[in-house]
Amino acid sequence: MASSRPTVYDVAQRAGVSIATVSFSFRRPDRVREDTRRLVLEAAREIGYVPSGSARSLARGRTGVLGLHLFDMLLDQEPGASPSADGSARVDLDELDLDADAVTWDAAADERESDPRTFPLYVDEVQRGFVLECKRNGTAVLLSSGGVGVSDLADTAGRVDGLAILPGRSTAAAIEAVAARVPVVQLSKRAGIGHRVTVDNAGGMRKLVQHLHDVHGVETFGWVGAIGEDDLDERREGFLTAVQDIRGARAETLDDADLERMPAYPVLRERVAAGTLPAALVCGSDQTALRVMDVLRGEGIRVPQDVLVTGFDGIMASRLSTPTLTTVRQPMELMGRIAAHLLLTDPGDGTVPPRTVRLATDLRVGGSCGC
Repeated sequence: MASSRPTVYDVAQRAGVSIATVSFSFRRPDRVREDTRRLVLEAAREIGYVPSGSARSLARGRTGVLGLHLFDMLLDQEPGASPSADGSARVDLDELDLDADAVTWDAAADERESDPRTFPLYVDEVQRGFVLECKRNGTAVLLSSGGVGVSDLADTAGRVDGLAILPGRSTAAAIEAVAARVPVVQLSKRAGIGHRVTVDNAGGMRKLVQHLHDVHGVETFGWVGAIGEDDLDERREGFLTAVQDIRGARAETLDDADLERMPAYPVLRERVAAGTLPAALVCGSDQTALRVMDVLRGEGIRVPQDVLVTGFDGIMASRLSTPTLTTVRQPMELMGRIAAHLLLTDPGDGTVPPRTVRLATDLRVGGSCGC
């Protein structure tokens, strides 16, 4: 029968010190002499003792973990791909021989799945910043994804000291229920419960519209992007206002493009067929803009010779596309870092009032606008 797991008592006995000294050697090394701490660590190594992080956390009444909820925003297939029978374009691991000396793999499938249009995206960069800030502070991260109901969020909230929520078609009731238990940060939300980290969407759109008009003489603009999502609605409102402020300029909304539903862009295709495209297509996100350029290419329309196209976010794929995408960059990694910081500095006892941090945006000029 296997022996039981070594305990702090076993380490104390082997090292000839008190239990408190063992505890301080791991938790508060500054309170233990260096030679004593080395003795304790050596004893722990010899008997295979590993301190329980969960036990220490429970003693403090905290888990030492922050959560990041993604709302199923990570794409599981490349834009425009035909989904398989189960809705996934991923490699079936059951078909791989994992016992082979060198496991072979499908190069074409790997190329699809590493397409920069599916990774890294907005959520990936925010996640990176969140994880890096937590790592810098010695805090673990629990990633979760799923729906927007109370049960979806509560399951994660019950295991963390604070929860950052990336944008989605969320419900205020679910977030309110979670915020009553742990500090919450919402990203890319103009209003709502808890802390919020957002960017100057309207200001970014104004810079973009002014560039298209002042540098390229654009007077007819078309919007392509999702409607009904908070940050994208702010971008659209900023776009419409910026165009309205230009004498003689006209703006119209074409397709309501939700990438999660693989949009077909019917209005865009109709306008191509009729030869009535506006001079510039302003898209709500880089993902949308890249897909729009694919659609236009398939219809024989050249970017930027026949129509200008712009995006918003500044994801890596915008710099790798042909032509490179003119876009508005938001500091996504910094957003993630700030979200983690807000949670790390909120004890969750109601003494810290909700904060809203709004970051500036930056125009990134590429070839898709004719520059």
